[in-house]
Amino acid sequence: MSARERNPFRPGNGIPPPLLAGREAALESFSRLLDENARGVPANLILYGLRGTGKTVLLQMFKQICEESKWAYVEREFNERYRDEESFAEAFLQDLTNVASSISLRKRATEFGKKIVDTVKPEEMEVAGISYKPFYKSKRTLLEDHLRNHLINNWKIFERASDQTKGLVFFYDEFHSVRDLTPNFPLASLLGALAESQRRNCKYILVASGLPNVKIYMKEAKTYVERMFRFQELGNLNEKDSRHAIEEPLSKARIYFEGDVTESLINDARGYPYFLQFYGYSMIEKLNRDKITPSDFQRVRKSILDDLDKSFFDDRFESASDFEQKVLLAMARAGEDNLKTSEIAKRLPHQDYQTILSSLGGLLIRT
Repeated sequence: MSARERNPFRPGNGIPPPLLAGREAALESFSRLLDENARGVPANLILYGLRGTGKTVLLQMFKQICEESKWAYVEREFNERYRDEESFAEAFLQDLTNVASSISLRKRATEFGKKIVDTVKPEEMEVAGISYKPFYKSKRTLLEDHLRNHLINNWKIFERASDQTKGLVFFYDEFHSVRDLTPNFPLASLLGALAESQRRNCKYILVASGLPNVKIYMKEAKTYVERMFRFQELGNLNEKDSRHAIEEPLSKARIYFEGDVTESLINDARGYPYFLQFYGYSMIEKLNRDKITPSDFQRVRKSILDDLDKSFFDDRFESASDFEQKVLLAMARAGEDNLKTSEIAKRLPHQDYQTILSSLGGLLIRT
């Protein structure tokens, strides 16, 4: 079997790497969160970080922990369409009633419950104890009241199935896409409904994952978010974890990076999880050798960087405004990690500080 066929690295969107290095604390923290909720101490989680740091992969690991701990879960990836209250309500209630029906002890309830969300009807339906009513904003019903009632009314389904599940976890990815903007308030409505249901001992947990601005939008929606949620940031890996993420998969695949190849790779990637996978994968694909030397690495390094430009950087740069491109170039020329806004401002004389800050925010959302 060739080196390419044994290539252990997996760059991609949400694709689990061969080794999830440096995330042990996050996994342990989530296990504790489930245990606390099971004991009647409600808590939720906001998981945030830049793209490519492994948020979606970590959510997959969280799901495995749920299965091992007898927690039901539902997952959804969000986008801007869910800023509309009706679209948000439809998605959330589908998630809730689908899971409620799937855990019902009666086969008829499971089958009929699924039909509820497939054929959304305008009247309230009570089928085998499952409560569902579409949300119509035109009727001027408060979305928060609507969601709260469904969460509380459907909790009895989970209580009856206590031998199957301890509760329900909502894994909501790309949740930074959702924001309260008048006249739509999906976040405030969800948070208010969730808080009230948890106060009534309904064991629901929200795990909201997204870019760093997700925590800002959540705090804008409800001032008490910091009392409802734990905050878990995912950043770049340190040198030790970066090395572990590279060397252990290579060893299992019987492929060897000789000399300072690993150090060179880590230095280029700066601990960014996606780049670690991309570099490792690309080197093996391009060279197809069981042993890769420092000279091999230098020979293909420019090609790897060209590939990154085409697949990762070019479209992001071209989609930026003229001023945002100036900000990006200033950051690149600085060549520093954890660059402060004030340092960028020094490289952009006569530019308003607030404008630079706003541009950084826009770049963060899109990249």
